[in-house]
Order: sequence, then structure tokens, then C-alpha cells
Amino acid sequence: MRTTTNKSSSQSLLTRFQLGINKWRLGFLVFALIYAVLLLLELSTAPTQWDEVVHLNDGVSLLRGEYENINYFYPPLFDGVIVVFFKVLGVSVLSGRLVSVIFSLISLWIVFELAYRMYDAKIALAASVLLGLFPGYFWLSRVALIEVMLVFFFTVAMMFFFSWLHKPQKKPLILGGLALGLGFLTKYQMLIAIVVMIVAIFLLARNRLRTLFSRFTLLIIIAIAVVTPWLIISYKTYASEMLDNWTYALQIGNPAKSIYSERYPLPIFYLIEMTWPYNQVHPVSILIYIVSLFGIGLLSWRRKREDKFLLTWFMVLYIIYTLIPNKHWRYVLPLFPVLAITAANFIFFVYEKVEKTWRDTINVNKKRIVKVAAVLFTVFIATGVGLSAKDTYDNVAQYQIQIDIEGATKYASKNLNQNESIMLLCPFNFFNQDMIHFYLCADVTRKNKVSQYPELPVDSYTPIFNITEFIGLCKQNNVRYVFTYEFGGIVPYYNTTLNLQQIFMKLYDSGNFTHISDDATFGSNPRRIFILTFLG
Repeated sequence: MRTTTNKSSSQSLLTRFQLGINKWRLGFLVFALIYAVLLLLELSTAPTQWDEVVHLNDGVSLLRGEYENINYFYPPLFDGVIVVFFKVLGVSVLSGRLVSVIFSLISLWIVFELAYRMYDAKIALAASVLLGLFPGYFWLSRVALIEVMLVFFFTVAMMFFFSWLHKPQKKPLILGGLALGLGFLTKYQMLIAIVVMIVAIFLLARNRLRTLFSRFTLLIIIAIAVVTPWLIISYKTYASEMLDNWTYALQIGNPAKSIYSERYPLPIFYLIEMTWPYNQVHPVSILIYIVSLFGIGLLSWRRKREDKFLLTWFMVLYIIYTLIPNKHWRYVLPLFPVLAITAANFIFFVYEKVEKTWRDTINVNKKRIVKVAAVLFTVFIATGVGLSAKDTYDNVAQYQIQIDIEGATKYASKNLNQNESIMLLCPFNFFNQDMIHFYLCADVTRKNKVSQYPELPVDSYTPIFNITEFIGLCKQNNVRYVFTYEFGGIVPYYNTTLNLQQIFMKLYDSGNFTHISDDATFGSNPRRIFILTFLG
């Protein structure tokens, strides 16, 4: 009897698997494999970035059990996954970035499944492909930052919540609560998902408010249960500054970023920011972005239940992030799945209208007009996809530069005594003390101190260089080596005429530092690292 039951169960699972696999899912699988290969190309070549190295160092601290060195400003999940990759593959930039690659791929799959459930298979495949071709999404999939993981949990939470709205059952509610909690452990802005859900209940289920809200509490309880252990640990470890830092995190930034956030009028800031924050950076390529906006218009006109849900998702996030003082296109990455799905909707809506008009039209001239319109629309979409691919390539290519911090750190570590330290001079986005610390940590016996002067990045804040103060800090920290970066040599730092050449003249005139030598130079012009020895 038990054998018969097991056999029946196996056949049932096989049947469900066979029904689930179709040409559209196979098409997505082929795309995902190609996409994975593209993400992995020269993944470790681009230099680590200021925000990225924080997570890499936290991963190392967790791996070593040095919990006192962890940056409790960030939730723990992303760093916790990095630890797993470090254990399996070793401590490296490549290992850390693979986390984003994995979550990028499964996020594309979740978008496919969400659009499949909401609309149909062809829209699902098109939406996942378009999301993958968004230059900003592709770039973030290649760095060890938390945004792509947030997109995964945000989209999963939205998918299960919408499934629950459609058919109130405990399973999607429980899974949605787990996704919500894990998303909060990825980035605190996941709380905005709760607002989306509440607004969606009011808009899509007005006749069932009491019933749904009484059950919705289960999702909140599960999410709270997931995050409570972290809240307790974080409070005990970081109680004195926890509230201030959480407020900072929810605002996403500090007053120093306000200049950037005031470049465009408030209501349309993100409408521009998502496609044209800089001349050379286009998070969503302009032609596909136009199609996405037309798709939002289509959903507003058509107003199916699924359309209303996506519009709620888009509008709630857009309004909340607009009201938050500090702004950047990375912050609104959870909007990108909506843009991809709306673009796919609009594309197939137009083709279906063209096909219907062609089928119902007898007049030859009118058929010719329809044919020309279809060709022109196809050319527009193909051009948009091509431009998006080009923008993606250009966006990645500008970061494919080599700054040999690893080689410079290895050189220094061979000659450092345990009580000696390294001073980094003039940090910027690709060159700071945490990056040297990361490579020092590759040698588990090394615990040398690394400091930097000035504290803030010279490509974003106006530096003030005081040679007397600098020498005093070198003596105080028992510095042996000073790391400097070429920075174009005579290229001035942010909002000042000061440049590296002028700083070197002051260093040489002091008589406290050695001169540049070939043995202590790493990389190639114009991105060389020069190591000077502090003579005391």
C-alpha cells in the first residue's frame, strides 16, 4: 500500500513538473544562462567601491568571528550570505560579487513568474528580458551591494501578497511574511512594502476590508518574528546609536547629499533620475523607458485588477521615495520590475491591436498603413533594445579599470611589523582604507591598522591638507607606509585647486617621506598607486 502511494506521489510530482515546463520557461532558461555568462565576464576586474567594500569587510569579520568589528548600520542578511560564499570559495572580491549575480538571476525568474501569473507567458518572458537589459540593474548585479537582493525579496513579497489577495489562503500569506522579514534584514526600506500592501487592500478589496485586515496581521506577525532576533542583537550591541542610524538609513543618506537631490524639481526628480542621472549613466535606457511610461498609461486606462496592483506598487514607492530628502536612482530599484512588466504589456498590447485591425480590415490602403505602423513600431522596439544593450555595455565598461590595491597591499604586508600601520592619503570612491583592510584580511595573521587622511572622499568633499597635522597623525599611528593614488597627477580634487602633485611637493619638502620609486609603484598610468615610506 505504501509503495503504491509513493509511486502515485512521484508520478504526481513528475506530471506537475512536465506541466510547468513549456517553451516559454525553456526560453527564459536559455536567456538566464546567457545572462549569467555575461554577468560573470571579468566580474572581478572592476575596482571595489566605497559602499561595496563595507559588505566585504563585514563578511570577513563574520567569517573570523570578530563580531565587534561588524558595521551594525546595515542589516545582516546580505553580509551573512557573503560569509557562505567566502567559506566555500575563499575570501575575494569575486566571491562577494557572486552573491549579487545569484540574486539577480533568481530575481529575473521571480519577475517572470509574477508576470506569468498576472498576464501570460509571452509578457512574462519579455518582462524578464527587459529587466535584465536595464543598464542600472545589470551593473548592480555585478557589484557586492544590497539593492539586487532587496529587489528579490520585494518582488517575492509582492507576488505572494497579490496571490493572497486573489485567493485568501494561509500559504501565500506566510511566504509573503517570510519574504517581508528577510527583505527587512536586507535593507530597512523594505518597510515600504507594508504601505504598498495596505493601500492595495483598500483599492482592490474594499468589500472585504475587515476580513482581509484581520488575516493580514498574520503576515506582519511572521515578518516581526523573522526580524526580532536581529533587532535584539543590534540593540544590545549598538544601543547608543541604533535609533539615529536607523533614521539615517530610512532617510537614505545625509544632508551632504542634498545638493545632488535638488538637481530637478521634486515631483519629477525620479522620472528623470531613473533614465538620465548623468550624461554617461542611464539606469533605464531612454527608449525602453518611454515604452514603460506608455505601459503605465495603458494600465491606468485599462484598470484590470492586476493593472491596479502594479500601479499601486509604482505610485506608493514613487511618492515615498520622492518625499525622502536624499535621492539616488539605486534607491528606487524595486520599481524596475514594474517598469519591465508595464513595458512588456504595452508592446504586446500594440501588436494585438495591430493584428486585430489587420484581420478586421478589408480596405487595401488601410492594411498598408497598419503594416507600415507595425514595421515602424518593431523598428522602434528593436532600436530601444539595442540602445539598452549599448548603454549597459558602456555603463559596465567605464568601471572596467584596474587599480592594483591588492598588489600594493601585498607589498606592504610583507614588510610590516605587527605594530606598524598604513596611512592612505586622499581617499575616493575606488581607493580607501577599508579596501586595504580587506586585502590585509586575506592574510589571517595580519591585523595591522589602516587609517586615511582626510576622512571624507576627495572626489565628493573639498579636502583640506595640512602637512603638520598629517605628519602628526603618521607618528601617532606608527605609520610605516603611505598609500597615494595618481588621480591624474595635476587633476584637482573636488571643488578645489589642490592636486596630488602639490601634495607631493609638501611631503618631499618636509623631509619625512621617501620619494616615488619603481619598486613601490603599482598599476599603470594614469591609475598608479605610489607607496611612500614614512621616515618619522
